[in-house]
Amino acid sequence: MLTGDELLAIDDVGGPHRLEVKAWGGREVWLREPTADVRDEWESFCLANQGKAASWRAKLASLLLCDESGKPLFTAADVPKLGRKSAAALQEIWEAALPLVRVTDQEIKELAGN
Repeated sequence: MLTGDELLAIDDVGGPHRLEVKAWGGREVWLREPTADVRDEWESFCLANQGKAASWRAKLASLLLCDESGKPLFTAADVPKLGRKSAAALQEIWEAALPLVRVTDQEIKELAGN
């Protein structure tokens, strides 16, 4: 059985995932492997915005877009700016990000109250 210290020492968060965004001319972005904290922040956002119009794609992009080393590029304050980016580009990021946070479209609909 693992001790608490052994469990905390396990490097279980994978490296970032590369994505070529066609809507941005095939330019490369990176999506970080979400931690439990990131997943919880995403679920909290979904629950807080149930039945409301919200910047769903921009919020998820803000949580996962990172540099090649996995360092986040955005904060919650950047969500409105990301929301003004190409819908096609954010849809590509959305489609790549959902499997990373291990959430299905159906779960998003349930969390959003739609």
